[in-house]
Amino acid sequence: MRARDRFLEWTLRADPKVGLRHVGQCLICWKHCVDTPSADKAREWCFMHLGATGHTAFKLQQFEFFDAILTDHPSVNDTPRT
Repeated sequence: MRARDRFLEWTLRADPKVGLRHVGQCLICWKHCVDTPSADKAREWCFMHLGATGHTAFKLQQFEFFDAILTDHPSVNDTPRT
């Protein structure tokens, strides 16, 4: 038997059940809201934090969860092994 080295092809796949998430964060004290699917809700948190603290510098971040799947393996696409 002989082992064979080769590069594998991977694909990144976004998780459709989660979608995009948003977080508002204060740039003065670094507190942040819980991540939410709504950018408006993250902005609302910023306004509430402004009212409670007087802090005026914020950032809004958006992110998504994803996984990596092997796309050139026989178990994925029924291609013959080489």
